[in-house]
Amino acid sequence: MVGKKHLTSLSKCLGFILLLIISLSLSGCSSQNTQDVFSIGISQIVENPVLDLAREGFIDALKEKGYEDGKNIKIDTQFAQGDIALTTTIAQNFVSQKKDLIFAISTPAAQSAFQSTKEIPILFTAVTDPVSAGLIKDMDSPGGNISGTTDLVPIDKQLELGKRIFPDIKKVGIPYNTSEVNSQVQIELAKEAAEKQDLEIVEIPVTNSSEIEPALRAKIQEIDLLFLPSDNLIASSMSIITKVALDNNIGAIGVDEPMVNSGALACEGLDYYKLGYETGLMAVDIINGKEIGNIPVSKPKDTELTINRYIANRLELNLSKDILDEAVIVEGEN
Repeated sequence: MVGKKHLTSLSKCLGFILLLIISLSLSGCSSQNTQDVFSIGISQIVENPVLDLAREGFIDALKEKGYEDGKNIKIDTQFAQGDIALTTTIAQNFVSQKKDLIFAISTPAAQSAFQSTKEIPILFTAVTDPVSAGLIKDMDSPGGNISGTTDLVPIDKQLELGKRIFPDIKKVGIPYNTSEVNSQVQIELAKEAAEKQDLEIVEIPVTNSSEIEPALRAKIQEIDLLFLPSDNLIASSMSIITKVALDNNIGAIGVDEPMVNSGALACEGLDYYKLGYETGLMAVDIINGKEIGNIPVSKPKDTELTINRYIANRLELNLSKDILDEAVIVEGEN
């Protein structure tokens, strides 16, 4: 017959073993939860209203589909401050940290990520021409480890809008960053569109923000209208461009609402929040196991006419009723 002391000792031993089993079980669950957190590195070439909207849309799409930073995903956002070389450092760090996905905002960020890994899935947005940028060969079947959304706006629409507002224009000046593949592609497309509309393109090439004002002032007397392409340097320099344009009573047609809010007269533009949101839905598909190589690159479908009332008043424009009726009016500066 077992004595009370032996029963007590056996009970304590069993209790200890049970606690140990529970502890190990909880430890295993904790380890599993850590492994279940999907890590996303966001590389953004520069902070500006356009690219910020794309990033916000991406994060909101994930959240609305049940993936929230700090819970079941971990988002690490890095800004390159306009330094293309820094996008390479950011991408290489993401690779060494073994991120599960890289979201690259802009062509330079996407190129750096693509050059840094052929294994980690890469989604891009705010890339005008991913084929010319060397990221993919086929928009519908990208293959490899990269896909995303392109922000190529129909440039012929922008020039048509310019002619609707200023029927007598002949020369259109385009400031652009010579270092951005996006911009070079748009210059060629603008030349094609301009030829069909009996317009002449005047190129205003720059390499950094300090060159923008003198380059514009050197050409502004030669042109009747400015067209501002999807270009990170141009988007970040709107205050300078607006000042020079207004000083010379020249209107500027942009490519998105943030440009119009910042001083362009008008645009037939894209919604970058929607572009980012759509890219976020692609990320959800990848988290759920879809192969990125089977996800087609998405092209923008709709544009929206936006007009800056303040700039229109400064230019003393009498806009036609048909233009005003179809436009979203923003107040701009007051």
